[in-house]
Amino acid sequence: MQLKRSAVAALSAAALGMAGLATTAAPAQAAQDSPASTRAVYDLTFKYSAWTYWVPISQRAGILYAGKHGAYCYVSGLTFTDKGHTSSVWLKVDDDSGNEGVWVSRVYLDDSSYNAALPKCF
Repeated sequence: MQLKRSAVAALSAAALGMAGLATTAAPAQAAQDSPASTRAVYDLTFKYSAWTYWVPISQRAGILYAGKHGAYCYVSGLTFTDKGHTSSVWLKVDDDSGNEGVWVSRVYLDDSSYNAALPKCF
C-alpha cells in the first residue's frame, strides 16, 4: 500500500510541476490511514475560528479553530464577507469536529496564508 501511495504522490508532483504551479504553502504529511493521504496537504494559518460547511454556504458541518491546519485545494464559489475580508474562495479542509473534506472560507486565514497558492479542486 505504501508503494501505491508513493507512486500517486510522485505522479501528482510531476503533474503539478508540468502545469507550472508554484506553491507558497508548505506541504504537510497527511495521516497514513486517512483517505486524503494520497493528496497533498498545504499548511495554512487561520487567524480566526470558523464554521465549516458540507458545501460552501450550506448546512454547517463543524468548526475549525484558529491555528495551523492543512488544506487540500480550493474552489471559487459564493462570495462571503466576515472579519473585514470578502472572498469567493473556499478551502477544502478536515475540521476540528472530525469532519473530513469540508469547506471553510478564505476570509479566516492569517495574512501570511491569505494568498497561498493551492491547487484547484476538481
